[in-house]
Amino acid sequence: MSTEPNPSPAPPDSLADEQPTEPPLETEPPVIEPEPEPEEEAAPPPPEETLGLAVTVEPSTWYEVTSVCATQTCPNLNTATTEPLVYSNAGTIRMVCGLCGKFRPILSAVKLDPQPEMS
Repeated sequence: MSTEPNPSPAPPDSLADEQPTEPPLETEPPVIEPEPEPEEEAAPPPPEETLGLAVTVEPSTWYEVTSVCATQTCPNLNTATTEPLVYSNAGTIRMVCGLCGKFRPILSAVKLDPQPEMS
């Protein structure tokens, strides 16, 4: 027999050295709000309702006016014409078709710059 003392077995890793692990933080998933549904826009009115038979403009002013005949029985149906000099005497412009005699809807009225001089 030997007189040497038996080495004691190594103690298991000390639990005192270990730091307690924190439980993982529970996070709520982000709240995803549904996109609002686009509001349905009213359909644009038919062309007859959007075209103006009379356009209000500045009085005593010259304009270049584009108009179109919308009379179903007229040979000028859907024929657009541009008049380079139209005078707005009272602040209203009306165009008349030369063939059928009906008012022509005005597509555009552009104020002339410079204004023609009257003598």
